[in-house]
Amino acid sequence: MATPRRQRAYCLVIVIVACILHHHRVDRSAATAGSHCHWPCVGCDLAGRVTRLHLARIKIIGPIPDAIGGLSSLVHLDVSDNIIDGSFPTALYGCRSLRYLNLSWNFIGGKLPDDIGYGLAASGSLWYLDLSWNHIGGELPDDIGHGLRANLHTLNLGGNEFSGTIPASLSWLRYLSYLTALWLSDNLFDAGELPASFKNLTNLVSLHARNCSLVAEFQSYLVNMAELEELVLSRNSLTGSIPIGVWRLRNLQILYLDHNNLIGNMMVDDFAAMSLTQIDVSDNKLTGVIPEVFGHLKNLTWLSLSNNRFTGTLPSELGKHSPGLFYVHVRDNELTGVIPEGLCAGGKLHLLEASSDRLNGSIPVGLANCATLDVLFLGDTQLSGKVPDCQGLCGPWGGIRR
Repeated sequence: MATPRRQRAYCLVIVIVACILHHHRVDRSAATAGSHCHWPCVGCDLAGRVTRLHLARIKIIGPIPDAIGGLSSLVHLDVSDNIIDGSFPTALYGCRSLRYLNLSWNFIGGKLPDDIGYGLAASGSLWYLDLSWNHIGGELPDDIGHGLRANLHTLNLGGNEFSGTIPASLSWLRYLSYLTALWLSDNLFDAGELPASFKNLTNLVSLHARNCSLVAEFQSYLVNMAELEELVLSRNSLTGSIPIGVWRLRNLQILYLDHNNLIGNMMVDDFAAMSLTQIDVSDNKLTGVIPEVFGHLKNLTWLSLSNNRFTGTLPSELGKHSPGLFYVHVRDNELTGVIPEGLCAGGKLHLLEASSDRLNGSIPVGLANCATLDVLFLGDTQLSGKVPDCQGLCGPWGGIRR
């Protein structure tokens, strides 16, 4: 039976060969001296023990070798974006100092082992776990939350083939009180709703559940997540209206609710989400007017409201106070009035799509002279005036008079 020292040496040989084969520059003097700590993909502590392996995007093929479990001092392991296959490597349970584990964008398949939570929690310090964009299926093990509850801050399971409910057993979620990022998007979950136990995730900063077969109404407890900065629930079948409380989340920066069945209007008297940078509520059944406050969002870069039933005008100040605004998509509504004069005031507008609305009047001078505009669609409107010198994809112009 190999000694721990031989196991560590075997693992390092694999790492070093990977570095050589994939064109990492190596210090020849360090190689001659036999110090693995000088290799570009290896990091060590003062005692020479391996603490960091950064092997992302170097075309590693095949499963992770069992020998990696011999690196008991390993803190950081990133093997993302390779061609790693096989099942989840339980040899990692031997890495008892592991805090950061990124296996994303590989070809790992099968089911997660039932003991993954306690296995990875042997160190008691794992805070980042990313298994996204693999081919892992089956139901989520009950153990994953129980075992990792001590320190886990980020859990990314998106882009896999997980099935069952979210999760298969809801009990583990209540233990993840330190969790700040939970990403579940693009899996094969059964139709259902976000579990009620999510209300206990009071420190959550980022929640991504795009394309997760959600069919219930928008969960009201989400508006009590005061730390929330990113809320992504796109491409589900959510019903009901957007709770007023969403617009009162002071830290909210990204809101993606597109491609659902949401109804009602977006008006709120005490709008407080002034940190919003990206808003996408396209492809719903929303009605009413577009909130005028959208024109006062200083950090707004992305606004997509298309394929709804909005009426009234575009916010008169839209773009004027948002120097980074580069994407405005409002087609297929029932909007009237003119295009705001300051839409390209920041000089970064890349796309404007307002086809099939009832916009009228003259194209603003500021838009006509917008040098950054690459994509422009204003067909089936009643606009007139000088057409911008679009640099990329432009048209159709519909009834615009040149």
